[in-house]
Amino acid sequence: MSQQKQTSPFDPNEFAEWMLEGLRETLKYRVRQTLSRDRWVEAVKARIPNQNQVLHFALRQAFERAGTRFEELKQGDAVFYVIRKALREVPPGEKIRRLVFVPGLGDSPGSWLPFFTLSKGELTRKFDEVLVIDFPGYMGFLSHHEMVSSMEILLGVVRMVCQLYPPSVLMGHSLGAWLAGKTAQQFPQVIDQFIAIAPSGLITPEERKIFGDFIVRNQGLTLEELLELIVYDPKKFGPLLNRDFKDFYERPSIKNFVDSVRDEHFIDGSQPFMARKITVIWGDADRFVPTHWVRNWIESYGEYLDAYLLKKTGHIPQMERPMVTSKVLAHALNGDRSNEGFGWTRIQTRRNEFDGARQPESSGSPRLLK
Repeated sequence: MSQQKQTSPFDPNEFAEWMLEGLRETLKYRVRQTLSRDRWVEAVKARIPNQNQVLHFALRQAFERAGTRFEELKQGDAVFYVIRKALREVPPGEKIRRLVFVPGLGDSPGSWLPFFTLSKGELTRKFDEVLVIDFPGYMGFLSHHEMVSSMEILLGVVRMVCQLYPPSVLMGHSLGAWLAGKTAQQFPQVIDQFIAIAPSGLITPEERKIFGDFIVRNQGLTLEELLELIVYDPKKFGPLLNRDFKDFYERPSIKNFVDSVRDEHFIDGSQPFMARKITVIWGDADRFVPTHWVRNWIESYGEYLDAYLLKKTGHIPQMERPMVTSKVLAHALNGDRSNEGFGWTRIQTRRNEFDGARQPESSGSPRLLK
């Protein structure tokens, strides 16, 4: 009798991570190759003085060839980008279905490329356009600009973008979710959905100063110590967060930004979001914006909220678990009712949709969180 060969079960998330690692190594090789060409390396360095800018210079060329538009806007003296990708042509007179995404502190739109690539099919079905904000001084396309160390200005940027390009769905990560959430509370009309990934901003008054001190204190950590807070598996994903990330986090402007945050900038859990439904997505091992803060969201907005935990995931799911995160996004956008899938668990299920009149109700503590 022939013996059947056994094979390991296919893990799509590990496959996606393998592809991302290959892409990272390829880009590193191309950057090294580019910088070693003596004939014009000095001219390139003069225009793009660090590796991060070389990478984003190449990414921008690729994005623009694929039809992505970079629009430059200003808020005071600050310059920022609105990166727009049309997914289909909208017939005249038809309302544009738009996803507006706000990245977190220091983040790059490039770090979300794998997530958006994996989500392309679902996004194309749901939206006509995807729009991403890129802030100056972060690790994106404007890394050579001065960082804006003012919470008021960043909130003004997100408000301006949402007024110019009204979203159907407003989504943010970390600080970006805080900015998007505050904007969604003040928006003049009800949008379809607000999606917050590892969101800061909705915490008790007692926790606010503690969190600010925590951010500033972390500036003194080594890169290895900082990674322990941010990712579930530092050895596996640490190489993706190189010295450039630590250099950004050590800037004095980080403390200046923390000092600029006032009580009125925080999300008020007694006020509704102008969104029919709310989705919160969190890594179950996030120690940077701690996972247990999901309780604040469920207690304030549980009636209108779906809350998901990503298994074995820290603060940057777009890099740690891009495929799982894209699956959860599709699940949330489609309103599916299942409570568990590969790599994720739903710990809170909404009961109603917000109609613009009712106030949020407390729904108690979430299950599955200790």
